Amino acid sequence: MVKLSPRTLNLLKDDIISILYENQLKPLLTKEVANELRRDKEFTKTLLNELKQQDILAEVKKNNKGKDYIKRTRWMIKPELIKNMKNEL
Repeated sequence: MVKLSPRTLNLLKDDIISILYENQLKPLLTKEVANELRRDKEFTKTLLNELKQQDILAEVKKNNKGKDYIKRTRWMIKPELIKNMKNEL
C-alpha cells in the first residue's frame, strides 16, 4: 500500500467534510462516503474516525425507527459546526 502524505490525508478529510456538508439532511453510510471519495471502505472509515476524534463528525448508530444498527454506521457533521459554517458565510 502506498503511504500518503499528511497533506493528501488532510485534503481527503476536507473532501469528506464537503461530501457530508452537501448531504447534511441525510447522514451517509461509510460505504456511500467511500464511493463518493473513490476509496475503499476501511481506509475511509479510518479517516472518518479521525474526524470523529477531532469532534467534527458524529456517528449515527440508530435508524429512523430508533433501532440500533448492528454493523452499519452513518456519519454526519455535528449540528453546532454546521451552524458555525453558516454564520461564517
